[in-house]
Amino acid sequence: MMGTDGVRKNLFCILMLLLCGFNGFGHWVKAASSPSDPHYWAGVVEFSSAPTNETAEASTARRLAEYLSIIASSAAIDTDVLVFPEGTLNSHATASFVPNPADKIAPCNNLQYEPVVRDVSCAARNAKKYVLINLTEKARCPEGSDTRPCAPNGLYHFNTNVAFDRNGIVVSRYRKFNLFGEAGTNTTVYPEIVSFETDFGVRFGHFICFDLMFNEPALELVNVGITDFIFPTMWFSELPFLTAAQIQQGWAFSNNVNLLAAGASFPPIGSTGTGIYSGRRGAITTAMHHEAQTKLYVARVPKIQFPDATITKIPQPTGTPSQMAKLFLKRDQIDKYVTKDLPWSSNTQLIDSVCYGSFCCNFTINYTVKQVLANQNYYRYKLAAYDAGRTFDGFANGHITTCAIFACSSANYTDCSQRFGEAAQYEEAVTFNAITIVAKFPDRWDTFVLPNNVDTSIVPLDVSETEYSVVPSTGDSKPHNIITYKLINPRSNLFTFAIWSRVFDPISSDGVSLFGTVSPLVLIGAIWSVVASSWRF
Repeated sequence: MMGTDGVRKNLFCILMLLLCGFNGFGHWVKAASSPSDPHYWAGVVEFSSAPTNETAEASTARRLAEYLSIIASSAAIDTDVLVFPEGTLNSHATASFVPNPADKIAPCNNLQYEPVVRDVSCAARNAKKYVLINLTEKARCPEGSDTRPCAPNGLYHFNTNVAFDRNGIVVSRYRKFNLFGEAGTNTTVYPEIVSFETDFGVRFGHFICFDLMFNEPALELVNVGITDFIFPTMWFSELPFLTAAQIQQGWAFSNNVNLLAAGASFPPIGSTGTGIYSGRRGAITTAMHHEAQTKLYVARVPKIQFPDATITKIPQPTGTPSQMAKLFLKRDQIDKYVTKDLPWSSNTQLIDSVCYGSFCCNFTINYTVKQVLANQNYYRYKLAAYDAGRTFDGFANGHITTCAIFACSSANYTDCSQRFGEAAQYEEAVTFNAITIVAKFPDRWDTFVLPNNVDTSIVPLDVSETEYSVVPSTGDSKPHNIITYKLINPRSNLFTFAIWSRVFDPISSDGVSLFGTVSPLVLIGAIWSVVASSWRF
């Protein structure tokens, strides 16, 4: 029989073993993923960016406290990497210096840096996880070989991603290049192609929001072999092609990469959209909100180099179309598209083509129409083709090529890509039993093509409902691909179904250079950023 001393010794050993499994916040620490594991654990945060009457200092302090609480929370314990959105932490008034990753500095408790940097460094160290935040960075001007004029206060201000490792060391920094307005914010001379290695065998590339629409840096990172991406964003969603989760899933699918997207949340201006996407396997989890939310989403992510790794999808509740009407959505410049009406006839197999100049889209659609009363609301649909330029709210220009089916809330074309209002009642009058879209796209570095869809709850379809194929075309003077996109499950709540592409070449039809170039408004903003020394949050 064990004596009292023996019992005490055993209890002491058990207690010490338990304590070793807890971090400084009293939370159980899961063993970190390793390079040999076929998965890693990721967390992405949708964070409320709703405006308040606080001072910049008070707002930053409150938001930082929320960040630190999330990092230390029990909900985040499993995560190897934790991602926060764009623009939800600080402002120009509370900007911080950021260590150069080459210096391998852990800024925890280092008073050279503001709390937004040093406290997150401490939190990453305490929680033993990789943490990526987006913040307003200040830096001394000039820097390196940059010969551009400096502001009177001798500072740059950048929209910057900062990645911390498990020891709180700054291991990566990226400064946003493709600004969406953002007066008073500087850019680097050239886009930075930035990535960082982890101890679980994954190298992450990262970029910010509007960068997604351009070749550099986003697609350049894909071209150098990066398979996992971190994407802080404050997206302003737009129908019919560019709502947040819709474009996130399409970008990850086309590149067959993992994408960790963390979105700012303020639906009245169109900002929401957070998700974790696993390449051709689609969304593991994705969320679009109609009210501002702060919420952490956690998922186990299959590594791309383990294509047979299991995937566990985590569906999120979706808002009803009436609820999602609270989410403000911009409308694309579709008025110059060539379109045809979807004929209003029941149990129809439609085979038709729509051409924009020499670019043609071929549609085969099997659909059923439900008869509606004259005074009832319902969505009509257009078949569309386009191969020309557009502006992104005057902040940049771009060339778009697309074949699409999209909804219209009335017979007036101005109501195409417009939804019914929050109080409106409507019938789902058209059920698409099957859709096939076929078109030929250039096979070039400057053409990026992706599958594109969204339903009336403003979430993308699961990839299991569609088929997408790319086959080299033959007999062309220049390389082309024949792209086929199919809907294989019936849907009565479809809003958009399309093959959509960005072309990074200039075009000359309207005399405007569209090589992702900066518009005059952005040039004015850049000049202003030279002389501006502060920005109100």
